[in-house]
Formats: sequence, C-alpha cells, structure tokens
Amino acid sequence: WSWRKCRLRTARVGVLGGTFNPIHYGHLHLAESIRSLFSLSHVYFVVATMPPHKRRQDLIPFVHRYAMVSLALAGARRFVPSMIELEPEPSPFTIDTLKKLDRSAGRADRSLYFLAGGDSLAEIQTWRDSEKLLESYNFVFALRPGVRPFSWQKVLPGKAIGRVRDFTGWSPARIRRSLREAGDSERRIYLVDVDAPDISATRIRRLAASGKSLRRLLPGPVGDYIGKHRLYGER
Repeated sequence: WSWRKCRLRTARVGVLGGTFNPIHYGHLHLAESIRSLFSLSHVYFVVATMPPHKRRQDLIPFVHRYAMVSLALAGARRFVPSMIELEPEPSPFTIDTLKKLDRSAGRADRSLYFLAGGDSLAEIQTWRDSEKLLESYNFVFALRPGVRPFSWQKVLPGKAIGRVRDFTGWSPARIRRSLREAGDSERRIYLVDVDAPDISATRIRRLAASGKSLRRLLPGPVGDYIGKHRLYGER
C-alpha cells in the first residue's frame, strides 16, 4: 500500500500554450485527450503574448484572446486559463513560462507536461534553449490531421532521442499501462495520436470575416464574443 501511495503522489499537470486566435474545438479535444491518457490533474491554457514566430499584424489583442479562452473553459474544472506570460519578467519563451509555473506551485510533488501539436516538434530546435527545455520537462506531441509525417530523429537534439516514447498507433489502454509501469522518475518526450477534428484558426478567422457560422468549430460563447466585438473584420 505504501509503495502504491508513493508512486501516485506526484501530480501530473498539463500546459497547453498558444495564441488561441481564436480557441476552438481542436484545442479542447487535444487537451482533453492527453489529460485523460496521462491522468493529468488539470491543464493550464497559457495564452501567448507575442510568440517570436508569429506576425504581429495577424494577432488580435491579448485581452480578447484571454477572454475567449476563459469563456471556452467555463465549467471545465480541470482546464485553467492562464496569463502567466505577463507575470514578471514578461517573456514569450516556453522555457520561461514553465519556470514560472514551477515557481508558482511552491511544491516539488508535481510534474509538468507541455502539450503541443506534432507540427511544433518539427520546429523544436528553433525554440530558446531547446535542449535544456527538453531535459527539464515532459513533452507530449500530438499528431494531428493534415500534418505530414516526418522523422522525429532528424529534428530532435541528439541527447533527447533516447528519452522519446513513441506511442503512435497504440491503444489508450496500452499507453496508460506503459505510463503506470514507468512512473515519473524521468523526463520523457511522448508522441501520441489524437483523433482531433481538422480545424484551423486561420479558417475560423476567414469564415468570421465573411460573416459565416462558426457553430461547429468553437464553443457558442466564443462565437458570440467574436461577433459582438467584430474581432476578425466581420461583415
């Protein structure tokens, strides 16, 4: 009994970062699928201020994006909107965001899992301090529809390759069993499939600008907010 209690003591916490311009059902599906697979206690939705790889003119103000995330997560007790990128010292870099979340916990008995799409994996070496980042935290890269397969061995730093656990094609039961057996003693990089809806924020912005319905793409309150504030040049 004491051994089982020891194994379960570390809380797993998810971190999903993004511009959320706007948040949509694809984000929510990815977060819930990984939360369930990895038994995450909750998931922070960290709203990005100004990511280095985004063009400023494509991004609506932070206050609107954070408001939409808050509306989308209302009632989902395991999903938490976060504006931690704004806390001192403000920084758009993932490594700084995760350090802040670590400090804010004030406790050592939890492990952070950064959630991202498979397209982010292809760019990982361009992230600030990518090798240190991958060594310090757990990462879960979810392969999404419409993203061409690629060799992860070619995009990861050499030292990180040995920590990869490729779960693509595995059943949820097999993944959970493997995670239980491995425990939380080491930082890992996980690759998983999630049968997420093929939704893009770019398409949503284009539809909104044309005054078309967004009903099947994002939560109703988010669609109402977009229309009320005419965020994407709605006609």
